[in-house]
Amino acid sequence: MEIVILVEGEPVPAQRPRFSGRRCYQPARNVEYRSEVEYAARLAMRGKQPLKGALSANVKLYRKYKPTSRIFGDVDNHLKALFDGMNQIVFEDDAQIVQCSVSKHTDKKNPRAEIWIREL
Repeated sequence: MEIVILVEGEPVPAQRPRFSGRRCYQPARNVEYRSEVEYAARLAMRGKQPLKGALSANVKLYRKYKPTSRIFGDVDNHLKALFDGMNQIVFEDDAQIVQCSVSKHTDKKNPRAEIWIREL
C-alpha cells in the first residue's frame, strides 16, 4: 500500500522550542504548519488506520527559494516537521520509517511538499 500526501503552501522546517522565562513554547509558524500537515494527512488516509511495520518515504520539497540557499532550510528539519505532523495518522510513529529519500526543488508559483509513504 502507498499513501500520497500533498501539503500545499511553503514547506516550513521545524524550529527548536522557544523559552520565555520559565515557559516553553513552539513558534506559531511551526504550530500552524503542523496543523496543515495533519489536515493533509487525514485527507490522504480517509478513515484508514495508521500503517504498521517498516515504511519507506519519498519526499519532494518545493519552495520559492533556490535549493542551495540557506533560507531553504535543512532537509532534516523539513522531515521532522512533516513526520511529526503525520504521527498517529499515517503511521503509528515515525520510527517506522527505515528508508527515506528527500529532494529540494524550486517552484515559485506552487510551493508544496509531496510525500509518498509505502509499506515495505
